[in-house]
Amino acid sequence: MANPSDPRIPLHSIDAEMGTLGSMLLSKRMAEQITSSLLAEQFYRPAHQLIFNAMRQLVSLSRPIDFLTLKDELTARGQLEDCGGEDYILQLAEFVPSAANGEYYAEIVADRSQLRNLDTAGRDIIAIAHDPDGGEAKDRVDRAEQIVYEVGRKDTGKDFLPIESLAKEFFVDVDKFLTTGIPLIGRKVGFYELDEVTTGFKEGDLVIIGARPAMGKTSLVLDFALNVARDLIRNEAKGSVAIFSLEMGADQLTRRMVSMLSGVSTRILQREGELSMDKYERLANACDELYQMPIFIDETSDITALDLRQKCRRLQAERGLSLIIVDYLQLMRGSNRRPENRVQEISEIARTLKTTARLLKVPIIALSQLSRAVENRDDKRPQLSDIRESGSIEAEADIVMMLYRDSYYKAKEENRREVENFEDIETAEVIIAKHRNGPTGVVKLGFQPAFARYRNLKRDED
Repeated sequence: MANPSDPRIPLHSIDAEMGTLGSMLLSKRMAEQITSSLLAEQFYRPAHQLIFNAMRQLVSLSRPIDFLTLKDELTARGQLEDCGGEDYILQLAEFVPSAANGEYYAEIVADRSQLRNLDTAGRDIIAIAHDPDGGEAKDRVDRAEQIVYEVGRKDTGKDFLPIESLAKEFFVDVDKFLTTGIPLIGRKVGFYELDEVTTGFKEGDLVIIGARPAMGKTSLVLDFALNVARDLIRNEAKGSVAIFSLEMGADQLTRRMVSMLSGVSTRILQREGELSMDKYERLANACDELYQMPIFIDETSDITALDLRQKCRRLQAERGLSLIIVDYLQLMRGSNRRPENRVQEISEIARTLKTTARLLKVPIIALSQLSRAVENRDDKRPQLSDIRESGSIEAEADIVMMLYRDSYYKAKEENRREVENFEDIETAEVIIAKHRNGPTGVVKLGFQPAFARYRNLKRDED
């Protein structure tokens, strides 16, 4: 006799399966409810899968479900004897006294099905681990995580989503907008003109920000991070901002954020006698504000897009995840340590980032260097073609934005450093060159070189 605790026996509950089907036979309402929440393959016993499919057909035809109608449907399908005949159908009808606990039985069926899927996933993961041609360990870990992730997200939505249900979901949003007047927007980043054009960065968006070195692209995304973190704190919402800094150390980014928050250049710490008590207090207040912010920095310089995905999955599970920032894309490494060419490697990285954004349902902002072609033109405003390996990056991106500051080039032409007057705010152009779901155009922001921070050019209505 088999040992019921033997792990090789698939997890199931025949009683729960019989209770589910019996409840459906007793109540049409319960049958409609359960057929919308379960799939036939979630039943362990093949006969139960056949019976459930027959019941689902009766529901779809708006026919009553009872002993006679079910028997006729199974007979028409030529499956009555495969299901145990009339005697077994009667047994199901008499198995439960009422349909009251049908949903509970159905939950047990779904739970056992998911455990069987987990058992199968475990076997698949073991096979991946021992496959001599399975590739590098990091690739195998990502495949294993994806297998477990799929087990966790499996539900009744399989390969196709009916347009009827999608339209209903959309109209719920329409009603909500009509009732509240609150527009349907993505993740705001704190610059009202930019937020108005983009309507916020949506779940699954891959946003590329391209600029030449020293143009201020890192400063812009740090402002995004700070504004998103403030919004999460203000609304007491679960979430966090993940920053992957491949070029600068975490301590450097922290110094920059302190300077941005305080309006005090951290260079004063390098000059004796310039740290007044007023500036000391402003730096202390900025640090206090940073202490509260759900911002997490990863300074791994040799990271792949798959590494990033794994780390973000863990952060999302522990703290929630609202925004991912990558500084910058061309410094990432592909999963193949010996890629055929750089264009192919960048294409893989961009595609993996886009897939990650969709899987985790969070926007990803990736910075990108621009080619030197910009410097050879009279008008140095960047174009889409200036993105290095632009074909693959542009194809995957939902939004592509370019940064341009005329003052930077004027300072270069005059062979001088940029103005460091603490009160000066220069004009910076954010050129939206691609916008998959909205308009393109130019948004102007204020930039303060002394603190490497951006500001709205006119007073924020808040």
